[in-house]
Amino acid sequence: MTFVPQAAFKVAYAPANIKKWISPRTGLQLTLVDQPSPMVNGYFAVATEILNDSGCPHTLEHLVFMGSKKYPFKGLLDVLGNLAFSSTNAWTATDQTVYTLTTAGWEGFKMLLPAYLDHVFNPTLTDEACYTEVYHIDGDGKDKGVVYSEMQGIENQGWFIQNLEMQRTLYKKSGYKSETGGLTDNLRTLKADEIRQYHKDHYRSDNLCVIITGSVNEEELLDVMSKIDAELPDLPENRKPRPFVETAKDLPLEKKIVKVVEFPDEDESSGEILFSWIGPEGRDIVIDQAIDTLGKYLTGSSVSLLNQQFVEVEHPEATSTSFYTESYVNTLLNMELSNVPIEKLDSMSDKVLDLLKDHCHKDKLDLQRLKDITEQTMWKFIYQSEQSPENLATLSIFEFEYGAADGSDLENWASTLNEYTTILKWDIDQWLDVYQKYFIENNPAVVIAKPSKKVYKANKKFNKEFIKSRKEELGESGLKQLKEKLQKAQDINNTPIPLDILEKFGQPDPSKINFIKTQAISGLEKELKGDKDSDVFKKIQKDLPKDFSMPFHIENTESNFVTAHLLFSTFEIEKKHLPLLNIFQTLTTLPLKTENGVMPYDEVVKQLKKDTVSYSFSSSFNGAFGELLDLQITVKSSEYKKAIEWFVKLMLQTEFTKERVLVALKKLIKSLPELKRSGVSMMRSIMNKHMFTDRSYIKETDAYQKEEYYKSLLKSLEEDETAFTSLVEDLETIRNNLFTLKNTRCYVCGDMDKIENPISIWETLTKSMSGKSSSELVQLPYQKEVLSNLKASNKKMFMITTPGSDSSYLYLTTNIPQLDYRSKDSVCINLASAYLQCVEGPFWRGIRGAGLAYGANSYTAGETGLLIFSIYRGADLQKCYTVAKELVEGYATGKLEIDEKMMQGAISNIVGDMVEGESSGVLAANSAFGGVLLKEKGRGWSEWLMSELRSITVEELKDCYAKWFMGWFEGRGFVACSPSKGDTIKEWFSNEGFEVIMEAVEINADDDDDGSSADSDSASEGESDDEDEDDDEDSEDDSDSDSDSDSDSGSDS
Repeated sequence: MTFVPQAAFKVAYAPANIKKWISPRTGLQLTLVDQPSPMVNGYFAVATEILNDSGCPHTLEHLVFMGSKKYPFKGLLDVLGNLAFSSTNAWTATDQTVYTLTTAGWEGFKMLLPAYLDHVFNPTLTDEACYTEVYHIDGDGKDKGVVYSEMQGIENQGWFIQNLEMQRTLYKKSGYKSETGGLTDNLRTLKADEIRQYHKDHYRSDNLCVIITGSVNEEELLDVMSKIDAELPDLPENRKPRPFVETAKDLPLEKKIVKVVEFPDEDESSGEILFSWIGPEGRDIVIDQAIDTLGKYLTGSSVSLLNQQFVEVEHPEATSTSFYTESYVNTLLNMELSNVPIEKLDSMSDKVLDLLKDHCHKDKLDLQRLKDITEQTMWKFIYQSEQSPENLATLSIFEFEYGAADGSDLENWASTLNEYTTILKWDIDQWLDVYQKYFIENNPAVVIAKPSKKVYKANKKFNKEFIKSRKEELGESGLKQLKEKLQKAQDINNTPIPLDILEKFGQPDPSKINFIKTQAISGLEKELKGDKDSDVFKKIQKDLPKDFSMPFHIENTESNFVTAHLLFSTFEIEKKHLPLLNIFQTLTTLPLKTENGVMPYDEVVKQLKKDTVSYSFSSSFNGAFGELLDLQITVKSSEYKKAIEWFVKLMLQTEFTKERVLVALKKLIKSLPELKRSGVSMMRSIMNKHMFTDRSYIKETDAYQKEEYYKSLLKSLEEDETAFTSLVEDLETIRNNLFTLKNTRCYVCGDMDKIENPISIWETLTKSMSGKSSSELVQLPYQKEVLSNLKASNKKMFMITTPGSDSSYLYLTTNIPQLDYRSKDSVCINLASAYLQCVEGPFWRGIRGAGLAYGANSYTAGETGLLIFSIYRGADLQKCYTVAKELVEGYATGKLEIDEKMMQGAISNIVGDMVEGESSGVLAANSAFGGVLLKEKGRGWSEWLMSELRSITVEELKDCYAKWFMGWFEGRGFVACSPSKGDTIKEWFSNEGFEVIMEAVEINADDDDDGSSADSDSASEGESDDEDEDDDEDSEDDSDSDSDSDSDSGSDS
């Protein structure tokens, strides 16, 4: 047998079995996490240590997809993935590059696996691919390249500069010191031969592990892997050392080191502080888990030590604190304070370290809270592991990289939750020992990140002069040569894939995909609906009290947990009160009125966390219906009653105190400088401002747009004794209008067989609520009701310039039918969008592949009736627009031919996304409730859509582009960019026929030397590193959350 077993065991806390094998001849490792799911996920992990900032690991993450020795065609994997209900991706972190393959079903995964691994082991790495993907100078004299543009977009952000300084301070010998993404100065000079050598040294069979999760045919898997392994070379006699494990190691610092770094920004009002320690051996999972618990104890939630001292106070010295770890050979501990006032930055580090030291005493460290946090973290981990094998995949990657060579650590680490049960038995002295050793005696690297107007202006001047001097140096002939060189490289890279190769792979049968089914029982109307012959229906019917007054819907699915959502329409709230919802949504951190008096807010938070797995009070449901509020609680099935008790307490018994309101307001205001540094947040903000009316929750709770409102409110509360009384009256009016029976939709997801009284138990709440009965249930708050008149206008472009963002962002919007999910137009639009953004499709090759932007996407917002084109982290916004227009116009007029094979790929992508969105019981339940009850798609919509998509013709797709997509270039647009690019972009869009209204991010006058706003000369009347189109959620559940997986310190392909 090619592969010999190293481990085989059942996971005690999740429906999974894990097996691991190794090839003795090549050293190639294989791990299978067998867990029922319609999705099969592959993680192909390479340990990637490097001792410089050249970016070789990151460049390979991109170049691998440019072709292999067997299949020397750019994008073959992605084209095949498009046809096989699959998606490919990759990430580069400080210590690893991981290639991913996500497929709906085993059949498609099995088909792609050999070709994918051939790309990983035997990439072509041509000069042309390195030129276009890594770095080049275009015909306009600008720096380009997919990798270069990606790093350019983040290199001047505060978090990046701070994190790099931390790495360089803590680590001197090992590769943990390096920026594996590549610094732009290094990428400019990186040679293709260096990349090839790095691949040769590190992409060896004994330095790679194939990890697969989902429902897999084990016999077929071993057969496929054995054939792959047979083509790999034997292990060399002199094996290379394991990266990080057998190479030079860094010890904890001998003394505390404090560093100050500056990042470019015109708002100098606040900065960030990062504390980092080299911690225990990563393989010691008991101590590691204890440190995770201590980190949650110290930071993150409103009751944590640092928050109590610096955030939840009358004069906050930060808006938030956080703790996270990186799973290295020795765990890296990181503690952050955000939005620290600039005048307090220099003294804050000593304050924090003194507080940590002072608290390291048995009379101060709270043993019970440590146990509560450990237990809550454990149950959250169990819940996540029940729903998805991702935790086990992450653990398998860590085991490959840092575990014992014989594979024995995998069972020790993954089979049970011994690390949790062990520390739950600890006494206070054992906790103090760990606290003392790793947080007090251990010396940190402290990195203070300060915003600098001077650095911002210097960068702006340098960039302008650099391009100018380069153009002069190259001259017209030099620029022409560069343009021709780029075109030649692109032509070679884009050699068409022969049809016979694609056809050799075939296409999996979509009918073999097994969608997860849930069982619905709905009491949203007078008559109970569902499968009346089922045991669950009969149980609900028997338990349903007479004249039960709250509309409810149940999705029954196998689980050891239950989640209850209460959904409320914000249309029931008076328009003038909408901005106050940012304060009202702090319900989960308020004091509680009880029979025995008032329970302080910190006790409320502690008890709520102890009784639940998670909770949140946020806007929207499942990424849609942004005018809804969703109060959600997840508990163990046996604790269902406690969830209902907490709904009663939070909705009806909480008390707004002046202290808590002031804390909430000050945190909101002090978080604005960080928000203003995010280009994508600012673009969304101006879209909210102009697309919605002041009846909209989304617009009226936009912190940037309502900045003056919140500052004025804070001032009145501090100066006028009667202002708070008036505010409480308004907040209680919100409570009375929001929490009524006619405005409450109850949705419960879980296993009803494990719950004694699924419905009648809710009477505790319903009998306490006011309002009319469910027969007068209010309508859902559709966003189409709060759209401004702008939706009817054309050729308008709204711009905002923000000094904190080097990249540019763009939305183009046009009108489509609203909420008509079963119309022919809706299906066509869905397919046409998917076609444009196929991997290796039109937008991918024309925009991302040309280094013009990190992301180019098309998507629908059915509620608003908008079709949106988005550019994320654009390097050249004007060219992005031009290319998109040429492509859409080409398809609309027939000038460009629509590829039927890519049409099939687009259908496959839609199917794959649907399956992934329903890949667990909870996800399937949420999709069913949201699709059937909220969006009114009807049950079985997924199957119906799959059938309808295949009936769309090329001619219908062409007509769709002409009818709907050409509207992007005649509709409304929104741009966020750096002030240095503002005037140029404004002039360009004006020449395109747009009426351009530009504004600048406002910098507080008292924080600005000259009292003017940023780039105010270009203003006229009128970075989050995560491309997520959903509404942001204000969720207390983020505190004390798990940090079980490595954060991605690198970049995604």
